[in-house]
Amino acid sequence: MTGMNTVRIERITPEHPQFEEWATVFVTAGRRQWGRDTTAYPPNELAQMWESLAHAKVWLAAIDDGDVVGSAAIGMPTQDNPHLAGFDVACLDERATALKQRLVDEVERVCREAGRTTLMIETQTPVGAANDEAAFLEAAGYAEAQTCVRNGQRLPVSADIGAEMRRVIEMNDGYRIETVVGRLPEDWLPERARLAGMMSTDTPLGALAIEPENWTPERVTAMFDEDERRGRVVVEAVAWHEESGEMAAFTHVSVPAETPWIAYQDDTLVAKAHRGHRLGYRVKAAVSLALPQAAPGVTVQRTWNDETNEHMLRINRELGYEREGTLVEWQKVLDSAPGDAAHDA
Repeated sequence: MTGMNTVRIERITPEHPQFEEWATVFVTAGRRQWGRDTTAYPPNELAQMWESLAHAKVWLAAIDDGDVVGSAAIGMPTQDNPHLAGFDVACLDERATALKQRLVDEVERVCREAGRTTLMIETQTPVGAANDEAAFLEAAGYAEAQTCVRNGQRLPVSADIGAEMRRVIEMNDGYRIETVVGRLPEDWLPERARLAGMMSTDTPLGALAIEPENWTPERVTAMFDEDERRGRVVVEAVAWHEESGEMAAFTHVSVPAETPWIAYQDDTLVAKAHRGHRLGYRVKAAVSLALPQAAPGVTVQRTWNDETNEHMLRINRELGYEREGTLVEWQKVLDSAPGDAAHDA
């Protein structure tokens, strides 16, 4: 990179001739820290995510002498939380603080214009490593809003753990565990939507300024549509309360086509009315047992939990998960938008 005065920032879409170069910046930055275990989305998944209507997107490329040297991706929820925007920023040169700041400034300008007042960005740090992004984000006005533990479970599980999983899953206590690979049955969707809405109200969120989300059966279907477009294998396990017919718990796991050795446990929830029956353990165990058949290449299942959620962290330990690192959610409330502030005459 020859200097900031030679860099231009432009918007980018999957049709842009340098889209793959833009997307690869995130992967390159992730691999610097995590190697093949980076969670950065590969170019093909990002291209498919562009089609999702769940978020309005603005993607930015920093281009220097014809090469993409920095990337930013903004996502703004369209179905709820109209004040929020989440974003990610990455640079080919990890020391390019000035470029990163320029990208963040442009992200904030775009979000102000869109009427978004609260911005969120996450950092992930391996066990034993320092969070090199913390000082930059603090200087840019971002504060830690939530800290999560990143855990990984090696698959297949040991014979002893597998035997205990089966024993607990098969407990005869009025709850039934069912596992599905791919799309959910249509008659499950209303109950699944009800529980999905609880993810924004009944799980630890730290200081994140997230308002309740409105989930419908159509929104659940759209989520599965997106997983399908991205080429992901999806495995869900749910718990049914047999007396009431309510879905009492679920966990949603997906496996990317580009990194078939990683399974991502995206969401897990036990409804408050049904806690105390080991349902979190049971749905997570059911997926762990199903994955070797549903996605034979998977060697690790990855999950994130708020550091205060000791109950779920204990379940993870029982299931054989080990700590890999820490995820911090950073948050900033923007000051008044340009034009709203007073100016000297």
